[in-house]
Amino acid sequence: ISASVLSPTDSTSAGLPPLPFDITHILAPMVGASDLPYRLLTRKYGATLAYTPMISSTQFVRDPTYRLRELQLCQEDTPLVVHFSANNPDEFAQAAVICQEKYGSIVSAIDLNLGCPQRTAYVGHFGSYLLDPKDRQLILSIVSKAKQSVSIPIFVKIRLLDTIEETIALCEQLRDAGASLITIHARYRASFERNGPGARDGPAILDQVREIRCRVKNVFIISN
Repeated sequence: ISASVLSPTDSTSAGLPPLPFDITHILAPMVGASDLPYRLLTRKYGATLAYTPMISSTQFVRDPTYRLRELQLCQEDTPLVVHFSANNPDEFAQAAVICQEKYGSIVSAIDLNLGCPQRTAYVGHFGSYLLDPKDRQLILSIVSKAKQSVSIPIFVKIRLLDTIEETIALCEQLRDAGASLITIHARYRASFERNGPGARDGPAILDQVREIRCRVKNVFIISN
């Protein structure tokens, strides 16, 4: 379960606009794990917010069968964040609109995955492989297009960049593009050259999350 760095009451004193749900105890998105039965189980034991596994925004928009299979819901499964991979602003925005219009009584926010390190993300050019500088305007467009298209909050999940200053700049840009909450997986951005502690394994570098939280204002920052 992710650890929220601010309770709902803390947010007011920190000058943050309140979210319409409790982020004290969060079930993180996990492929093959955070599906409906597991989400309901974690809610029983105290999860106040849950994420779906990663869903392809492209397939979600284009294929109703895929949509029904991947996004299984019930009225007890709320508040819920739907967690999408995306590399196209229009498709991500369309996926967000579908969620709000069809499942608005359950879906409370939409999340963009910029953290996946898997080979499939490299091949499909999504997840952490969109964190290169050459894709910066693309990911900001993805966030801003969705923000303009729906009234529910837009969240983003990232990894640490090569320096803390780069990660801070990214968080500020995502905030300005319309992100209400940023989750930081506190390991470095994946690449085929990077391995060992601090990349896809080893302890999370939580000191950087603490500093980022102190320096980046007007957006929720949580660690995953």
